[in-house]
Amino acid sequence: MKISIIADNRERKSGIPEILIKKGVSLRLLQLATGDYIINESIIVERKTSQDFIQSIKNGRLFNQCSGLRKTGMLPLIIVEGNPFEAGSKITAESIKGALLSVTLSWQIPVIRSSGKEDTANLMILAARQRLNPPQFIRNTGGKTRVKRTNIHYFIGNLPGVGPTLASNLLTHFKTIENIVLADIIDLIEVDGIGKKKAEFLYKFFRE
Repeated sequence: MKISIIADNRERKSGIPEILIKKGVSLRLLQLATGDYIINESIIVERKTSQDFIQSIKNGRLFNQCSGLRKTGMLPLIIVEGNPFEAGSKITAESIKGALLSVTLSWQIPVIRSSGKEDTANLMILAARQRLNPPQFIRNTGGKTRVKRTNIHYFIGNLPGVGPTLASNLLTHFKTIENIVLADIIDLIEVDGIGKKKAEFLYKFFRE
């Protein structure tokens, strides 16, 4: 499987294009009007450091970028390097959570956290592989439905302590994000892979 990525030429100084090339990715540097990376002409990625993510919330640039990503018609993805809740900003945790929920629910754009540049490169390669060989419950749908369920799967899988397998179990059981968020502890425990402790954690997470 050959992975082809177009990187915005301003990303050269980040060192990520060089990392991708070393990992065997076919990479081109171009001036992109929207996003920082385009993976296999189907996934568009906006990369942000945690500090940049916070700043984009403050000045409203984040939501303009979401609009631009959506208009491309490609599957959008935002990767945040580091923990925005520990970025040393005066912005409240509630404001950060609100922005994350707006991006994932209103704009239907998954936000994935990475630990650094190497992890960001690995995430883009993983995204390319999953796009070419999606999970079974996504593969059986088509067109816009498949894109929508892929977005939802990314969002659920990025919740604390969830991951892709449990995300699939949650979506199979509850069908929608809304049902997952509104579920009580007893309902969450019924999902394969969720015990009482994790059910209590998710229940509190959605309400705090």
